[in-house]
Amino acid sequence: MNTQSTSSLKSADESMRSIPESSELKSPSVLEFYDFLREIAKTPHLHARFLNTLSLLEYMGSRKILKSQRAESITLELLSHTAEEIRHAQTFKKLALKVGEGKVESYAQEHLFCGAEAAAYFQTIDQSAAQHLGHPDPWTNYLLTTLLIEERANQIYPFYEDVLASVGYPGHLKLIVREENSHLQDITARIEEITPLTPALLTELRAIEGAAFTRFTASLRKELSRAR
Repeated sequence: MNTQSTSSLKSADESMRSIPESSELKSPSVLEFYDFLREIAKTPHLHARFLNTLSLLEYMGSRKILKSQRAESITLELLSHTAEEIRHAQTFKKLALKVGEGKVESYAQEHLFCGAEAAAYFQTIDQSAAQHLGHPDPWTNYLLTTLLIEERANQIYPFYEDVLASVGYPGHLKLIVREENSHLQDITARIEEITPLTPALLTELRAIEGAAFTRFTASLRKELSRAR
């Protein structure tokens, strides 16, 4: 595993105290995902579509924040995080346009790489969190969904930064990595304030995320093999 990635995870985990570390974050599918990143970066037109898919996921994250809250509960903190997610979506979109010579302008399926599978990954986590809570609680559901996805992002993005540098696009993810790590720690602190959440529940939800990530990784590898 990339040293920077390990460091990011360690700093986040150290702040989590009662929240157990997830073995799923070190599963074989992670190494397969890293292999996928190295391979797709060699084919610019496919790589552009994958970057656009990551832009879509960041955009979905921003929508999740806004949809989870009533207007009267929107704080500066939530607005700041929404702005970060939009900026991350914009960063990936700009890079996708650069790599793909301007050919991936929208989130239409033909401009994405496994776009439907990416959306399914996000929705699986979101819906599982809601089901396991057992009651309508948009705020807690938002926190759990964000925790699970940003744990994964903090593992993947530092490695991806190295891959991008190796194909001539250095430095594009440095700010994203820093902001995602900072926000993960903020979310962790918020979750620890919610007493009904137990380590067992978080472990179960992490396992669900791990299985969804494995399916997403398998779809990416299959599509890459087919498209090349």
